[in-house]
Amino acid sequence: MPEWLQNINTFGSAASIIGLIVTIFLFVEARSIRKSFLRRVRLPELNKDLAKAASKISVHIKTWESDNEAALEEFSHAKALLENIKKKLPDDERKMVERYLNRLQPKGLFKKREISDLNREKAFQLYSELNGLVTSLRELAKDNTWN
Repeated sequence: MPEWLQNINTFGSAASIIGLIVTIFLFVEARSIRKSFLRRVRLPELNKDLAKAASKISVHIKTWESDNEAALEEFSHAKALLENIKKKLPDDERKMVERYLNRLQPKGLFKKREISDLNREKAFQLYSELNGLVTSLRELAKDNTWN
């Protein structure tokens, strides 16, 4: 095989490898842009819903001894909102949400514990943590408006 043909073959292989690297880089960047866009659009709305759920939990914790079903329902609602938003968050905030969700519904040996196993003290602690999380997410939404 002539030398110039081998050079073209080598050049073609190098170009293919560089093209693959560029494609992977662009794929990662496109995902990042998509997450950023989703965060910018959805985060304020989900923050409002999460703040409403936290407010309702506060009201229902006061009547925990007589009726805890409404508070448990709001904890479930907050859990669903957090699971929805978790995929759209940057790494640090996603870890905060995952830690909260693991405290809300810890894993046992084979399955997660039920939310209905909460007592009033644990519910109040989780409510306080939820308020902190709502504040963090609200600040993230503000930061996203400046980007």
